[in-house]
Amino acid sequence: MKMKTRNSWAAALGLALAACGPIESMEETQAPAQEEQGLMEAGCTALGPVVIGHACGHINNGPYASVTATSSSTDPSMPGINTTHTAYTVTLPGSGSSYTGTVKFVPNRTNSAWAFFVSSNITVVLKDASGNTVTQAFSAPQAISQSGCGLSQVVVYNNLTKDATYRLTLGPSTSSTVQVIPERVEDNRVYYFQDADGDGYGNTNVFSLTACTPPTGYVLDDTDCNDSNPAIHTGC
Repeated sequence: MKMKTRNSWAAALGLALAACGPIESMEETQAPAQEEQGLMEAGCTALGPVVIGHACGHINNGPYASVTATSSSTDPSMPGINTTHTAYTVTLPGSGSSYTGTVKFVPNRTNSAWAFFVSSNITVVLKDASGNTVTQAFSAPQAISQSGCGLSQVVVYNNLTKDATYRLTLGPSTSSTVQVIPERVEDNRVYYFQDADGDGYGNTNVFSLTACTPPTGYVLDDTDCNDSNPAIHTGC
């Protein structure tokens, strides 16, 4: 039964333990012998449930950090939110219903996609060092629907430049604080396997590696030894 080692780490990712690290080494040692898909494949408009579960675990269990945003997007004292797998509590300047603030974000990988999970449905704008607004990879923020999750939306940006300084503006908000989790999308890819016969068990030879919503008819399990007969799956 060779599937359970290949995606057993995906289950751990779904639990989103507070102490977690990069998963590239797992992909390298346990990947099927086939070239990996591109990061933000065509048609990707939402992140998958495993990635969302990962972020939900961090918002509920940490690790945590706190920063105070600046009211000016050019203030040199602007703090950064550069550590992945971390739930930042960002204090926003302002009052009433117009709390708004800006923090820095510096990607540590070349041409990567990044997801910013946010605890409230407020406006999120990312600008580069020249003040140009970066276009979202997804046309609108995605609602977080998992039960017990303290997150409201995620905004994804593709092909951010390594070591470049971006400015993330949050608000206006009716609250003086908001929680934000930055995640590198590539770090959260998992394998889904085709389940042609619909028995809940997938074909180890037909798979998709993605952080996005999986293709219809794909599952995390790859232990089906006969994917054309729903009465036969493991123990063939």
